[in-house]
Amino acid sequence: MNFIKAIWKFIQKMQSFVGTFLFLIVMLIVSVFIFKAVFGPSSDEYFKPDGSALVINFNGTLEEQASYSANPYQEILSGNIQSYTLLRDVVKAIELAAKDNEIKILVLNMANFKGAYPSKLHYVGNAIDKFKQSGKKVITYGNLYDQSAYLIASFADEIYLHPHGGVMLYGYGSYQNYFLGFLEKINAEVQLFRVGKYKSAMEPFIRKDMSQEAKEANLELFNSLWQEYLGQISKQRNIPIAIITNGIENADQLLRNVGGDMAKLALDNGLIDGIMTREQWVKYMQDTVGTGKNNEGINQINHLQYLATKINMSDFDNKKDIVAVLYANGAIMDGIQMQGTVGGESFSRLIRSARLDKQVKAVVLRIDSPGGSAFASELIREEVLLLKEAGKPVIVSMGSVAASGGYWIAANADEIWASPTTITGSIGIFGAIPNLEGTLDSIGITTDGVGTTSLSTAAVFKPLPEKVKNIIQSNIENGYQRFLELVAEGRHMTTEQVDEIAQGRVWTGIKAQEIGLVDYLGYLDQAIEASAKQAELKEYRIVHWEDKIPFEMKIIAELFGDDPANDALLKFKNDNPQSLLIRKIMDQLSVFKILNDPQHAYVLCLNCMVDGVTH
Repeated sequence: MNFIKAIWKFIQKMQSFVGTFLFLIVMLIVSVFIFKAVFGPSSDEYFKPDGSALVINFNGTLEEQASYSANPYQEILSGNIQSYTLLRDVVKAIELAAKDNEIKILVLNMANFKGAYPSKLHYVGNAIDKFKQSGKKVITYGNLYDQSAYLIASFADEIYLHPHGGVMLYGYGSYQNYFLGFLEKINAEVQLFRVGKYKSAMEPFIRKDMSQEAKEANLELFNSLWQEYLGQISKQRNIPIAIITNGIENADQLLRNVGGDMAKLALDNGLIDGIMTREQWVKYMQDTVGTGKNNEGINQINHLQYLATKINMSDFDNKKDIVAVLYANGAIMDGIQMQGTVGGESFSRLIRSARLDKQVKAVVLRIDSPGGSAFASELIREEVLLLKEAGKPVIVSMGSVAASGGYWIAANADEIWASPTTITGSIGIFGAIPNLEGTLDSIGITTDGVGTTSLSTAAVFKPLPEKVKNIIQSNIENGYQRFLELVAEGRHMTTEQVDEIAQGRVWTGIKAQEIGLVDYLGYLDQAIEASAKQAELKEYRIVHWEDKIPFEMKIIAELFGDDPANDALLKFKNDNPQSLLIRKIMDQLSVFKILNDPQHAYVLCLNCMVDGVTH
């Protein structure tokens, strides 16, 4: 008895210690946040009104919307917080600077950039092109330009590189692990149900290689994206495409010819304009825009500080009509989800709030999603229809990806806008249920029991009964037919016409417009203008219509997600070969975490989630 009491007292002490420890962590975070806000460098410390440089810091990945975890403390302990830069902040800062006499030049800082899908890169490039029409110069300096970074850098008037740096161009591709051999070894299987010749989602779990249909569709997609990439580089740098492709295909020999000097190779081939050490770069900038405070550093301001100085009070005019921009960002899942994942319930609630708000006169649905749950997608589509019934125009603006469920929720909008390199379509449907009976049996675990009907034996630990398989397949086929019908209704086509371009096939925005899946090519700002035009609004304010995020989550994301020092520490911790391999495998297996549809029916484009088009 005394032993039990001692154990219980120990547990109570540990509980008290853990609670106190977590409280101290939270207080430390709050203290650091307040210290940074009160004593951190103000914009005045960097900014002078006599011809400053606006620096766009591309830190981490380029994202449509901030993502938050339901358990931020666990993210801190696991080192899983990812840095990001908001696309809309970058574009807004560039637009404001073009009209600002206090800004002399635009500087693109790509040092900590970790890539983005092509459409985001081209969107930023489009904003830079407009900036250059003001007559102001755009320059960039980097240690190493990978493929994503170089596309944005190519829009600059001048590109400079560190002597030990280089430019890495290698093309687009998709290579993934296939798990059938592994599943066979552990006596497991994925029971798959699908409709669509090109619906190759889940192929890695039923094959040992990529199917011919998937290769055909993927190669056409990547070729289209790559030609757009090469065309833009050729245009901005005035280099024939043939010269660029020759440089890539023969990079090994060309590099040997210059003694392995990648910076010289880039300079000789016209990819950059000069080679500078960091000291030379600082001197060049000081000669261009002057020095900073106390005649030290550079007279510059970063884009977040700049935006803080440009808050327009008219944006808070409660009397103005509203164009609400809603972000369907991430995989579509059933239920209530945190921002960064599209929850069927939570996102429907967000749309409903915009519909019931009398000041909201038009809605822009910004979709950056590969899809997910068919049921959740349908809940969201129903809310879109109610928006239209309420007389509020609904304009879809497709970001990097609006495929499968992403297209499902877009199909009935009044207009659909996509960028030329948006990945869309993938009109198909599948179901997947793992069977682990063989795996458990191999380690001595068996499954048995009784049920009242022939359907009650369905479980992940046993093969599905034939009748259950038939039910799921029928539901999947019905779901595909409904998908065809809702697209046909929204796009004013026949189901036969939709079926010809469906079958799970993905398309670029350019091709999607040609085949009728998209109305116009353009970016978010053009979609916003179109929504205001449809609502006949002359004066309005744009509101990014998002869920309220708990304060502590915002603090954690602010402190840990936007610090290059923390980012470097996490990179050192996670980028060893073993971690990279394990993370790559776990990323592919994690698809099962988002498969939570109540009827096991999914409109998800896994090929749209690969890393091959982001770097």
